[in-house]
Amino acid sequence: MSELVHRLKTLLFLVPFVYRHRGVPVVELARRLGMDEKELTKEIDFLLMVGRPPFQPNDMIDIYVEGSRVFVDLPQALDKPPSFTLSESLALASAAQLFAGEETMGKAAVAVRMALNKVVESLPEESRALFEELAERYLVLSGDALTPVLSSLREAVDARQEVRISHHVADRDELRERVVQPYGLHHRAGAWYLVAFCTDREDMRIFRLSRIRSAKLLDRIFDLPANFDTASFVEKRLTLPIRGQQKIRLRFEPEVARWVSERWDERYLEPCTDGGLIASLHDVSDEFVLTYVASFAGRASILEPADLAGRLATEAKAALDSY
Repeated sequence: MSELVHRLKTLLFLVPFVYRHRGVPVVELARRLGMDEKELTKEIDFLLMVGRPPFQPNDMIDIYVEGSRVFVDLPQALDKPPSFTLSESLALASAAQLFAGEETMGKAAVAVRMALNKVVESLPEESRALFEELAERYLVLSGDALTPVLSSLREAVDARQEVRISHHVADRDELRERVVQPYGLHHRAGAWYLVAFCTDREDMRIFRLSRIRSAKLLDRIFDLPANFDTASFVEKRLTLPIRGQQKIRLRFEPEVARWVSERWDERYLEPCTDGGLIASLHDVSDEFVLTYVASFAGRASILEPADLAGRLATEAKAALDSY
């Protein structure tokens, strides 16, 4: 986890936790945050400078230590939503994308995307179109190990230059190398995708950036097809059919239902009386279903077809037996 993401998670926990408990002992708060008291003091000093320039310490958050306890007071300025200029709104929305992916924020990404959607929806129509254009053309990069890969891909897209990538194939659990012609990068549902023509398969492919392990620019250049729309291509390829020959029904437990509802179109989902969800999919691969359901660690199951549910149970048992 990058330092920036770690600090954000720390601050998002610290302020509401201390405010709700009307003061927390320094020792206890440091223990809950997994840091020593010196590190906690550093975070408190940082929080004093949170705000929108021009600002003064404690304009937005008044946090202080008194009698070996940490206290937080929220001034009246937070009783109503802050107003942003157009430039500030665009900057906020663009920066928020860094924290909208499960790869970095886990389940917290759901809350980030909800806030991001509210900011974008509040923009005038013409400004919303500008944000969507910026989101497609630019990446907000973190300081983690993937940054060199993302930078190389952005350079390859801009220069129309072929690139050799090594990516993880999830259903086979293996690394594979391909030479591709990168047409564009697109952000969708908290994840970034590379749209490229694969010279090995001689066909268009979509690669999730979190699965690309390396990218090396080659000397060869290519011509981009006229009027190619990266966003439309991704949406068409990643949108599942509403009807099909093979129907698959999945059940999600209440504790993950909100996360699933943020990821899937409501046309695929049916709410359960206990707060869970049932998803109906068509014509998706068995490997996708097995991998996806297994990723929920018991909080999702296959209702039909029965043979696929049996295969999941067999593979899960084999995995447990190996330990």
